[in-house]
Amino acid sequence: MRLILSAIALFAATASLAQDAPGSESAGLSSEEPASAPSSVSTAPPAPADPSDADLENIVRAAYTAAAGFALTHGNYFARDGVFGPLHDAVAAGLSVGAFGAVAVPAEPAADLEAARVCRPVEGAELRIASNTYGDGITLVAVTDRRYFAYDYDPHKSADIRIVTAADCIKPN
Repeated sequence: MRLILSAIALFAATASLAQDAPGSESAGLSSEEPASAPSSVSTAPPAPADPSDADLENIVRAAYTAAAGFALTHGNYFARDGVFGPLHDAVAAGLSVGAFGAVAVPAEPAADLEAARVCRPVEGAELRIASNTYGDGITLVAVTDRRYFAYDYDPHKSADIRIVTAADCIKPN
């Protein structure tokens, strides 16, 4: 498990660095940007009213980097025995140090991916976190009032992180 999380953290860091390299392109570019445009990793918080799909992807990447770092120092668990506070604090701190200080991180965990992809009732971005029953899996969802992007990792289902590319969020009933 530690080896898997270490490899995932290394992959996330390498992918982030590769994306920042001059001339590199991101598969998560919003439809407003031409495919040949260089990656535009924001160095400032995304506009609170309307973050792009690329911003949502970068929010989730930054959150995963913080969460993986937390898990590596806590027995490879994201939220052991249902204890969510320390994971929340690590992710919120990771976002605040980076370019995404304006992103809200709810103090309560989401139930699962389906619940986390419900649209926000207000503009701006929010990072929702869910953990699996065992605490060794995590779901991270950046969501706005219109769109979402997610990483979903449960080692009991797959050794891979499932990436849910930007899509329309679910309007609440």
